[in-house]
Amino acid sequence: MDAIILCGGLGTRIRTVTKDSFPKAMITIQGKTILEWELEWLRKNGVNHAILAVRHLAAYIEDQFGKEYSTNHGDIEISYSEEKEKLGSGGAIYLARKFITEKNTLILNGDIMTNFNLDTMIEYHKKNSSTGTIAVVKLRSPFGIVEVDKEDHIQEFREKPTLNHWIHAGIDIFDSTILSEFPERGQMEETIFVKLAEEGKLKAFRVDPTYYWRSIDNPKDLQEVEREWKGID
Repeated sequence: MDAIILCGGLGTRIRTVTKDSFPKAMITIQGKTILEWELEWLRKNGVNHAILAVRHLAAYIEDQFGKEYSTNHGDIEISYSEEKEKLGSGGAIYLARKFITEKNTLILNGDIMTNFNLDTMIEYHKKNSSTGTIAVVKLRSPFGIVEVDKEDHIQEFREKPTLNHWIHAGIDIFDSTILSEFPERGQMEETIFVKLAEEGKLKAFRVDPTYYWRSIDNPKDLQEVEREWKGID
């Protein structure tokens, strides 16, 4: 399976870390960059070709990875799809589609740290014969929760609990033929996702909460991942 990793964003909310000197996907966590961890995870799960959708400081990433990257689970071929201007996530996928050779394509945000078993999602996608499968995870509250009864007595304090709501995990699998219908410019969540959902062609894959998943959006996320991350094995 081919994978497209969206790693061309500016990372404006984490500039105090990058200082605009390297891309967000190249932030280091426990000795490896986010992108290195993602490539390790993909290769472990049988992906042997990754297309890096780059824009901001694209040369920095290309210089680091070249055309092939060696992981602990084998080598993974690297291609680059470079945006000359901001196209949005949908436009980035549309541009990168020319590198796709497999029947199905995995799309991954370049700021995700996870270790769930991707094979189970791939099997789920194939079994359901859906056009697209969207990984979803339980929402973790960024704040502590106060439980209050009907008489306004405080019953319990819960520190950043997992809530009973599902959010997009930034990991998707699509039938590769649909990539030509992605917008040439715009966000995929606001365009092709909406269209496919209305047509009943999108399925949700619920990531087992016993696995780790975290999107790194700001310095606080980075600090917590640095403390929590246990690796992909």
